[in-house]
Amino acid sequence: MEVYDLFKVSSKAWQMAVVFLVLAVFTLLTPSKLMAEQAITIHIDGKLVESDVTPLIVKDRTMVPLRVISEELGYEVFWQNVERRVIINTPGVNSILPRTVNPPIQRGIGIFIDGKEIKIKPEEPLPFILDGRTMIPLRVIAENLSMVVDWDEKNRRVIITNPSAIDDPVKDKGANNGTIPTEDPPAFKDPIIDKEEPLVNNIDYQQTIMGEAQLGREQLLEIMRRNNSSAPQELVDLYLEIGRQYGIKGDIAFCQAAKETGWWKFGGLVKPYQNNYCGLGATGAAATGEEDLLGADPTKVCYKAGVHGAIFTSPAIGVEAHIQHLYAYACKNPLPPGKVLVDPRFVKPTRGIAPLWIELGGRWAFPGYDRNKYDNFEEAFADCDTYGHSILRDYYQKAWN
Repeated sequence: MEVYDLFKVSSKAWQMAVVFLVLAVFTLLTPSKLMAEQAITIHIDGKLVESDVTPLIVKDRTMVPLRVISEELGYEVFWQNVERRVIINTPGVNSILPRTVNPPIQRGIGIFIDGKEIKIKPEEPLPFILDGRTMIPLRVIAENLSMVVDWDEKNRRVIITNPSAIDDPVKDKGANNGTIPTEDPPAFKDPIIDKEEPLVNNIDYQQTIMGEAQLGREQLLEIMRRNNSSAPQELVDLYLEIGRQYGIKGDIAFCQAAKETGWWKFGGLVKPYQNNYCGLGATGAAATGEEDLLGADPTKVCYKAGVHGAIFTSPAIGVEAHIQHLYAYACKNPLPPGKVLVDPRFVKPTRGIAPLWIELGGRWAFPGYDRNKYDNFEEAFADCDTYGHSILRDYYQKAWN
């Protein structure tokens, strides 16, 4: 055999060795590669969200379909094709931007929430359209729709928690803050500011949630009759008594219920028969009936398909659920001896995160301030004009007058 033939044989042998080596490496890496390419799923409040476009990773950022996320959370979403912008409105807000005859050339897709443009940070990938869906960095949704977002690396799941009663840290970026509406957003159904009267200045805004009630039965009955003569008067006694049992100021809890229900006129999504006086479980989307009660007594509370929020078996149970939820905010103690859990959202707040009533803004409430007046929550808080301030100013203080 000549040298040339030997060279060809050795060359072929080398090529075969390289092929086998590549196959071996591919075989070893395939399981982890397949694991890495496992489809990303989206879960909102424990529910798998179906979408025809799955999330994907771009520049180490998780991109998610904006419309699917927004609509699952109860927002209205519109697309203006010529201007290439997405319009997102919270319930009760109509902020469709005027159309442009000759729109300027944009660098990408514009995102607007209630008329305010959302700025994409330089380090974030720009929104883009994939199969007819606008994909946007998950971080943008987290910051501007005030969601609590976690990434489950092991199972490749995006876990989005609707802060409707998670009521956890305020993360205001000039957009929706705190919780998803308890029924209809308090900032829209019941103005934070009493527009007809000047702000009251001599108010103790450092009122704690826990403590003894200062207003008496007759004072609460008087203000209730003044605002709604047909409201169920038994609630006054229930709030004072059950509040006392938990060490919660039942008089101010009563005032919060008045704010949430519009003095028990129930003009929003939650209905009177539900005995739900603070919008527990009402996230803006109707229940499926399969919601987890999270330890609450199923003989006293339930969810039903098509109904917004939890349903309680009696006014007393509804009041106790409200008091328990305040108890979860205000302290880290277990329920008082002999008490049964009836609040299906009790485990959602970070225990003891809001000892003061004014600390409920941006947590319990959505968005927690008047967005037509303030650019962000911090500005409203500095002006003593948030959800918690309103409970004390527009309801509690007036009961003293």
